Amino acid sequence: MSRDAEKGGFAERERLWSGRDKGPPAQEKVLPLKPERPAFAPPAQHDRAYVAFETCDRAERLHIMRGAGPSRFPNYNYLLDISFDHHLQSAFSLIYTFMVVEVTGSNLGPIVHAVSLGTCARIREFHHKLYDPPAGTEPVIVKIQIVAADEKE
Repeated sequence: MSRDAEKGGFAERERLWSGRDKGPPAQEKVLPLKPERPAFAPPAQHDRAYVAFETCDRAERLHIMRGAGPSRFPNYNYLLDISFDHHLQSAFSLIYTFMVVEVTGSNLGPIVHAVSLGTCARIREFHHKLYDPPAGTEPVIVKIQIVAADEKE
């Protein structure tokens, strides 16, 4: 006969293998693997101060805000190339698989570099009815033109 049978059954062995000892189970802390991110980017600012672009640690989409047209949110995965006039810093084009975004303005170098790093969350077209003019050395987007396959006639 085995020792368990001699002690009166399987109660002792069940207690040893179940991992439970006398008393309530200990509370375990569960830590998230990734830090929690908001489900969406914070809304665009509503004051009159113009900011040409906004950055974050890692953007999945680029919010393209036009002054008089609808906004677009293309995913960075579809960005194929960036064409940039680096001498004058007055224009760049974002070439996606399904559209081309042509941006003109002044001092656009910081915007292009933020887009190329994938940290640019939003670009904003200047409109005199919405914003006050920025300082002379700040980036200004004068025009955003989108040529997309779904907008062709």
